[in-house]
Amino acid sequence: MKRDGAVIGTLGFEKLCGSLATGRYGDSSCTLKRTGFLSPRVLVREAGSDQDLAVFTPTWTGGGTLVLGSGQCLQLRSKNFWRTEWAFEAEDGTPAVALTGASGLFKQGCHLTVTEFGASLPEAPVLILLIWYVRVLMNEDAAAVVAVSAVS
Repeated sequence: MKRDGAVIGTLGFEKLCGSLATGRYGDSSCTLKRTGFLSPRVLVREAGSDQDLAVFTPTWTGGGTLVLGSGQCLQLRSKNFWRTEWAFEAEDGTPAVALTGASGLFKQGCHLTVTEFGASLPEAPVLILLIWYVRVLMNEDAAAVVAVSAVS
């Protein structure tokens, strides 16, 4: 992730085909991991810890519910028909972090917006890393569906 050309955060997957990733934002680092099959969740933990900073539970439609360590709940929602815009929002619809731009298997670039509300949250770096992580997983899942369909 870059701001004004300078790297402000990174997200790196440990294995090519795995879901374990390490996110770094400023002086902080955390791990992100998708768990479960029928009831998947994404766990965000401080690096080297077993305590959850956040738990994201996706829905089958692509959005989901995020419960932060502070207990606050946010919703991940698609903001347009083409599903190129996503945002974490408070229950009243106030956006915190938004990700926009076409992205796919070979192109993972987007534009990130952090609102005043989002910046005020102590977990703002977690939101930024998590929305990007979820976007990458969505693209990988879509690519897998296409691959399976092509073989069938």
